Amino acid sequence: MSGSIKKWFMLQMWRIQQVAQILVLTMMAITDALLVYDYTDGLRVGGEPLIPYRALGVLFVLILIGGAIWAFAIIWDLRLKMWREQMTVLAEKNPFTKEKLTPKEVFILGALWMPLLERLGKDDPALRNSAEDLRKWIRRSLKDDKVTDAEVDTVLEYIGVSKSWLLDSRKE
Repeated sequence: MSGSIKKWFMLQMWRIQQVAQILVLTMMAITDALLVYDYTDGLRVGGEPLIPYRALGVLFVLILIGGAIWAFAIIWDLRLKMWREQMTVLAEKNPFTKEKLTPKEVFILGALWMPLLERLGKDDPALRNSAEDLRKWIRRSLKDDKVTDAEVDTVLEYIGVSKSWLLDSRKE
């Protein structure tokens, strides 16, 4: 599957996910409210229905279900703190938090840190080695990930500098 098709598909999934949670909860609460209200239809106090108007009854049950979901969400957030573990897993699974570089990082490392390390590396062999290691990392990131390479081009175009200006990282 080509990258552009996957990217388009993931964009559509992201769009759906942005509204899906709210819509699913709303539809579930309405459905449950209508189902539960049917069970309360037989409850009567002195021959009169417990909740006389169907719309008010459904609304009452809907508010109860919505309140229960909200209470569970608050407990999930404040007591269980599951979002912390979710963020940990997301960071562990994201290659850009470990070995890969983002286009901005390539630019910042190449435009700011490389010249500094190279300049200081004239007198210090350890810094010279660090500069060379950084250059290899940037080259590898651009070589391995064509999307990042293209996005670095976009960043350089936006800034208005030529491709050859950044590190000579595209030269082997």
